[in-house]
Amino acid sequence: MRKAWLKIKNGFLSYTRGDRVGIIILSILILLLLGANAFVKRIAPKPYYTPEQFQEIQAQWDAAWQPDENGEVLSLFTFNPNIIDESALDSLDLPEQIKRNIMKYRAAGGSFKSKNDLRKLYGMSDSVFQYVAPYIVIPEATSKKQTKRTYEPETTQPLGFFDPNTAGKEELQKFGFTSYQADNIVSYRESGGSYRRPEDLLKIYGVDSATYKQISPYLKIEVVIEPQKVSPEELFIVELNSADTSDLIQLNGIGSVYASRIIKYRNLLGGFYMTNQLMEVYGFSEELLTSIKPSVTIDTTAIKPIRINYAEFSEMISHPYFDKSKVNAILNEKDKNGPIKNLSELEALESIDAEFIDKIRPYITCR
Repeated sequence: MRKAWLKIKNGFLSYTRGDRVGIIILSILILLLLGANAFVKRIAPKPYYTPEQFQEIQAQWDAAWQPDENGEVLSLFTFNPNIIDESALDSLDLPEQIKRNIMKYRAAGGSFKSKNDLRKLYGMSDSVFQYVAPYIVIPEATSKKQTKRTYEPETTQPLGFFDPNTAGKEELQKFGFTSYQADNIVSYRESGGSYRRPEDLLKIYGVDSATYKQISPYLKIEVVIEPQKVSPEELFIVELNSADTSDLIQLNGIGSVYASRIIKYRNLLGGFYMTNQLMEVYGFSEELLTSIKPSVTIDTTAIKPIRINYAEFSEMISHPYFDKSKVNAILNEKDKNGPIKNLSELEALESIDAEFIDKIRPYITCR
């Protein structure tokens, strides 16, 4: 035995000091793992619930689905949680807690817009929802779109023809243009533009190929406006969406103060789409607008729209046409129903009307 021990000892001492330290550490780790393994095996796992607690929970669940106090057997049938009365609700085969919460939610002024809204009720688990979901019927709410003025073109066939160089807003609307499109057509004309060919209407912001195809049979340009001979001074034209202060101050009546205000407001808007928006600049008068209109044009392709499905509160509230209530309404709509596919969807919101949508249309994209 002594010889065997000396042999092991001499063999161990034959290693370098670093090797000996490594062997000692490895041996200690092996002993710790063996000890831990033996200790864990001796510890029996404890159940989360005792058998008695589990039986009590099962009994409570079974009691929630038992017939009511009068002995009436409950059943499931199709129902609208927004209008079902209390007696009919009592006969539904649902836990009493959920029935009470439905009535409390309605009494507090709430309404269910979709089946998934019932998931928010306290006590509505996934299993109960899957059980009752096939019986929930919530008709589509009468949209405010039906009561608001719409922009569908006239269904009756218009009579005669129109000339975009002379037609007024009301006449343009009779031929199928929306109020927004008609305003842009007239504004382009008032800012010095003219329509030489029917296709020139496609340059107007808001007039797409579908609208052009609809009105083209009634379009007739009778007068071709020839350019007038003007002096070099009168040839000076300023494009509002790209002009800097040095360009703007060359306009009659525009000084450095007005020029700075115009550029500051243009940056807030994301660009102008009609000259009449200059009246929104602080201190701008109607007389001043009339005097500079012949010398300004607007390139609507330079407008920088807001991507409404990605924009945050801070980005939208910084735009002059948005206020806190409208921004919150739009953000809540996105949270509830997902991305906004068309601006007309916003008309269903309480704080938003068709006039506001007309106003923001050039500055919003749903892409």
